[in-house]
Amino acid sequence: MPFRPNRPRDFSGQQPQEKLLSRDFILLFCMSMCCNSYLAVFYCFEQWLEGLAVSPNWRGILLASLAAMVLLFRPVASVVFLKRNKLPPLLCTIILSSCVMLAYPLVPHDHVVGMVWTLRIVQGISLAVYSCCVVAVMVSCIPKGQSARGFALFSLTTLLPYSIIPAVGERILPLLGGEPYLFAATAMLGIPALCMLLPLAPKLRASEIPPAEADQLTARKLIHAASHSGLAFIYLGCLTFSIMVSLAIYFIKGLCVETGARPEWFFLTYTITMILIRLFGGHLLDTLPRYRVVPICALTLVCCLLGLAWAPRSLFFLCACFYGISLGLLYPLLAATVYDRSTPETRSINSNVMMLTFDASGMIGPLLGGAVVNAGWGYRGVFSTAALLIAACGASMVLDRLRLAWWEHKDKRQRLRSWER
Repeated sequence: MPFRPNRPRDFSGQQPQEKLLSRDFILLFCMSMCCNSYLAVFYCFEQWLEGLAVSPNWRGILLASLAAMVLLFRPVASVVFLKRNKLPPLLCTIILSSCVMLAYPLVPHDHVVGMVWTLRIVQGISLAVYSCCVVAVMVSCIPKGQSARGFALFSLTTLLPYSIIPAVGERILPLLGGEPYLFAATAMLGIPALCMLLPLAPKLRASEIPPAEADQLTARKLIHAASHSGLAFIYLGCLTFSIMVSLAIYFIKGLCVETGARPEWFFLTYTITMILIRLFGGHLLDTLPRYRVVPICALTLVCCLLGLAWAPRSLFFLCACFYGISLGLLYPLLAATVYDRSTPETRSINSNVMMLTFDASGMIGPLLGGAVVNAGWGYRGVFSTAALLIAACGASMVLDRLRLAWWEHKDKRQRLRSWER
């Protein structure tokens, strides 16, 4: 019989690498992008309230109230919905958020604070349930070894609305007749979001944690997982980082009024820069040394924020570009650190704890920014405060590395002593 060379065979026993861009991941991505537009449209919320003669402190409170509700209700949602079918809560929250957006044009001018406060509270509770369910399902869609790339790609669900909504919003605001009608127009994005629930139904019905562990999931275990994760400095870095982002998003339009720059160009420039980095450099994110890159990015952000506030307007575009580059690297590396240092059993819980720091920042950031403006330091003072916060983020990453080095040194000494005995 003539010799026929066999095809190359893989004797390593390794399974082929699972694809990150699965059908469920793409559907979750598109659905989240539609729903995150409900938040991106609030880039002009603070200036709208200023036009209605609402005081700076009340503007901060109204901005913070949505995030405060998310912060309060996410732990409850994590305990209740992580082990249940997520299709009904997602259906209800998308409809409820759309109805809230449609209600803004109906707010009477003589009861602005009370009515807007109510709308923000309702939308915050809805967002808490929605984001908890989506994050839990998204984490289960990320293959092992692709955490940084997965978080980087999924974060585009926030970036894309911020690159599109402000640019389009500034163009159509005069045609719509004001900010409340712009808020209402975004409610139409709830229709495609609802359409994506149908093909996602099998994934949403499945629990991403084993039934035995789901039955034991309680609020006490959630708190225990957060307090014993060894991620305290990482969570602190996530908190200070996200407060900085919150201040930049909600107060950039006020800063541009002072400096004469265009807020839509800030959003468009930095989001496009981030998108390009994550699309073309996403495969490299998991190879970057996180404890070196994050402090460098934090230092760059300090310079960018101070440049946006105090540098000549000719440097506005350059600062926005480097802001986007640094932001594009920093967030996925922080998120991947939480993901990789969690066990499979605590990964969903720790990811939701990380999201809690983002919720807290959405409450602290507007309150802090409103207090700074009310103290007479203006919007330049707000961005100087943001620069201090992102410096603290870089410092927290350095402290976490020192803590790990100390524990490694202590472990080596203990093993050496046991060997000598």
